[in-house]
Amino acid sequence: MDRQTLDMEGARQGEISAASLQMGDDTIAIQRIATMTVEAKDFFPWDTPKNRVTQKAYATAFVSMMFFALMGIGWWAVLPGRPGSTVMLGIGIVMLIGAMVCGLRAGMIAAKLRTKQNYFRLVIGTSDARQIPLVDDNRDVLCKIRDVVRHKMDTDDRTIIGDFDLNLDIVNLKTPGQPAAEPAARPSEPEPKLLPELDATPDDPPLPKLARRHDDDHQDALFDKVAEALKPAS
Repeated sequence: MDRQTLDMEGARQGEISAASLQMGDDTIAIQRIATMTVEAKDFFPWDTPKNRVTQKAYATAFVSMMFFALMGIGWWAVLPGRPGSTVMLGIGIVMLIGAMVCGLRAGMIAAKLRTKQNYFRLVIGTSDARQIPLVDDNRDVLCKIRDVVRHKMDTDDRTIIGDFDLNLDIVNLKTPGQPAAEPAARPSEPEPKLLPELDATPDDPPLPKLARRHDDDHQDALFDKVAEALKPAS
């Protein structure tokens, strides 16, 4: 059975530049966007033309085989004594088994065709009457793209740029020219202690007097006495 996916409608990757929005092969100026709508839709992944034709073929085979099965079983029931009644009974049983298989297969395909899946569409309408959809099963990603575009429309902010990938549910945004973080301040190192500069004319303190010994005092006393004895003689 064939199965269609969400990437069959709308762009899957895009780029948000300074003043435009690139989605697939379409480039939209931010200031030319007129409307943006996020809407919920029902998606039938197995409802394809080929699957519908296959289901109709199985249903037709079921009806045809059931008709011949009933005829063969009825022939045997009405004319049990005829030579060909046993053969018709065998054909009827084979047709009945084939009809049951075809009917079961037709019912399984019909149930698959009714299986639905929720998805979301961000429809961007421009002033020239174009509508470009973004389709994804994650509403938060589409709302984030819508909010970024709306911010650029309201504030004319050209610094926010980025890209998105709906296959991976990723929206990357960055601001060019953003100043780099300042490096952490290094711890202050202690200043080296400088040797005191020598003064050109230092004021040196007076040298201490030398300690006098006891014998020096005795000698001074003898000299004093000799001096006093010589005074009358002169």
